[in-house]
Amino acid sequence: MTNPLMVQDIDNELLRDADEYLRKHKVLELFEDLTTILCYKQPENIEQFLVDMLKQRKDQGSRSIVYNEAELQNIFTLYDLKGAGHITKEQCKEAMKTLANSEYHFSKATEANIPEKVDLFTFMKVCDEVLGIKAR
Repeated sequence: MTNPLMVQDIDNELLRDADEYLRKHKVLELFEDLTTILCYKQPENIEQFLVDMLKQRKDQGSRSIVYNEAELQNIFTLYDLKGAGHITKEQCKEAMKTLANSEYHFSKATEANIPEKVDLFTFMKVCDEVLGIKAR
């Protein structure tokens, strides 16, 4: 007769290994990103769209960050608390880090070449150039 405790220990170990694997390879984040962009774009050919997105991610890193113009304006406003109409280069980098959805984008935001003063138009342009975020 099999000891139930041993079977449970094996099951728990398998679950821990599976969880560790998923976390290590960020599989859940990948599916969450793909599901988000899928819902936003709602393509007719879902399978081809997903294949294209995976190819794009492989070539360029994850660039499927989706924000609308109002959301980008709100992020900008959070960093322009005095209402000056511009933020500093450092504030722009911090704002872009909050928008990054991967280590790849976080490092791109950190290393980006940004002017000393950034207005809203420039912020949106930099978000597109550095993170691939186009205001929609």
